[in-house]
Amino acid sequence: MPLHLLKPLPSGSLLGLWRAEETVEQLQAQLLSLRPGHQIPAFKAESRTHEWLAARVLAYTLLDQLQAPSVTLETLETGEPVCSDQRWQVSLTHSGAWVGALVSSSHKVGIDLELKGEKVPKLAHRFLNENELASAAGHPDKLHLYWSAKETLYKVYRQKKLFFRENLVLENFALQPAGTFGGQISTPDFAQQYQIHYENYPEYVLTYVLAPAQVTLEP
Repeated sequence: MPLHLLKPLPSGSLLGLWRAEETVEQLQAQLLSLRPGHQIPAFKAESRTHEWLAARVLAYTLLDQLQAPSVTLETLETGEPVCSDQRWQVSLTHSGAWVGALVSSSHKVGIDLELKGEKVPKLAHRFLNENELASAAGHPDKLHLYWSAKETLYKVYRQKKLFFRENLVLENFALQPAGTFGGQISTPDFAQQYQIHYENYPEYVLTYVLAPAQVTLEP
């Protein structure tokens, strides 16, 4: 599996991107070579099976790079993956043939990759507030980054349902090929600021967060 990107990050964290063009059978063989006896759920759609397998093959490849070969992935009721060893954190993403994973032994993590297209600009009013819409007006790439960033924050939070327009708030920023901008998760019971890293490619956008292990809770 030739990785498109293998990016070491601070404090025992590693990000990987992969364009997974293997068949389901090939991915299944790769998964079982990394974690023999791993349970593989049955999905109705072959595309869903492909995504599930590819994401886990990538995550296990990164975990092995970080010398955590005994860690396996489990699935919460929300569908989010978690590591069997709670000292490790994982976040997965997939869009089209692209798969991304971020693993860490020191931070809560979130990652999202979004292929560029017409869908996000058409739906922007559903997930962006007025300030965000104004900031991204006339900039489709920025709309995609805002959408991706909110997906990333949602993955970091994990605890319960969030409303993208109201509970996830993003700062304005000057669009570059790569950089950072601020974001906040804000609910009646929780408030936390985050630094969102982004990369803007011709085909897709990528965002990720390395969040503090301890978060700030509001009474």
